[in-house]
Amino acid sequence: MEKNFTTVLTAQNATETTKTLIDTYTVPQGVTRLVEVGAMIAMAGFTTAESVGFILELECDDSSNWGGTQQFASDVSIAMLTTSGAANSLFPSKVHDVNIPVQPGSHIKFSTTFNVALTVNPSVRCFGKFQ
Repeated sequence: MEKNFTTVLTAQNATETTKTLIDTYTVPQGVTRLVEVGAMIAMAGFTTAESVGFILELECDDSSNWGGTQQFASDVSIAMLTTSGAANSLFPSKVHDVNIPVQPGSHIKFSTTFNVALTVNPSVRCFGKFQ
């Protein structure tokens, strides 16, 4: 059985490059593995063309077979200038294929850390698939 999931959309503080908790997700019944994980970034326009990346981090404190903190690197954003001179950014949603054992009822914490302080506040939503 496959079960797809998404977390809540959580605002980040643009002036910090510290780890921010996005959501804690409860592993559903009937699954044994996390097989895909990724993050979607939503940001308004930039004031300058910025190149931004982030680390997606997964932690699970209540599952004996988790294996420790898991970290995944994002693709770097693609800075684009519009015809009006305003800057926007495209963050490709990278899906990471994984094979992490999970226990139903355990809790996975999703966090992100951006590589630079930003001029706008991004929001992050994580997604993935259990089997």
